[in-house]
Amino acid sequence: MSGSVYNLHNHTPFSDGAYTVDELVEAHLDLHLDIDGIGMSDTLFRTPSSREVSNERDFERVFAGETSAYLAETRAAAERHAGSIRVFCGCEISWPLNKNMLEPMRRMVSGFDYVLFENVDWNGLTTLASQSRRWPCPIGLSHTAVNVHFPNTSQDQVVRTMANARIFYEVNSIHVPLLESDRWFNVLPQHRVMVAIGTDTHDDLHCLSEIAPMLEFVRRKGLTDRMLEPRPRGDAVAAE
Repeated sequence: MSGSVYNLHNHTPFSDGAYTVDELVEAHLDLHLDIDGIGMSDTLFRTPSSREVSNERDFERVFAGETSAYLAETRAAAERHAGSIRVFCGCEISWPLNKNMLEPMRRMVSGFDYVLFENVDWNGLTTLASQSRRWPCPIGLSHTAVNVHFPNTSQDQVVRTMANARIFYEVNSIHVPLLESDRWFNVLPQHRVMVAIGTDTHDDLHCLSEIAPMLEFVRRKGLTDRMLEPRPRGDAVAAE
């Protein structure tokens, strides 16, 4: 728990974003909001058809180098901007594409501050919940509409599963305007689920204008003290 304000969902040219880390830093500073840090959440582990992999050894051979390079580049940017804003290293992972490669991905994101999973279904959430403490950093759900992604599971069951597994929830600008009547945001504050703010920045910086209303919504819902503090975990449980 931090209470600090971070926008943890930004893409750079490393994956499918248009703006560099330096440009994203300047864009956030130009907002003149009380933002303590921004996170890079580039999409990793996306296999082009020409580089299909069928086993963990091939997966690591294809992705280990670029994952290390991404971490190094982001950490270098964090050092450049240390006097003005914090820069975190996260990533976004497609659950449907990578659900069979969880073990090598866990190894490769060692040193990351957080990981976001997208397009997670109920089976995926329960799988992640069963091993969340093995990950070397916090893991969360990106731009997830709970009633859409888990249509056959009660929201109470979803939030309890996330709370027990320490899986955080991203409040994303894709869902703006956020509705006071949305049942999920009335269930969420009743459980100890960490939350993060994310704009899913790609090629349009206008989405950054949604940070202020999202923060205000989070404050109204009493979630300010649930803001995720992204950092590598020292208590990750080794896989058996």
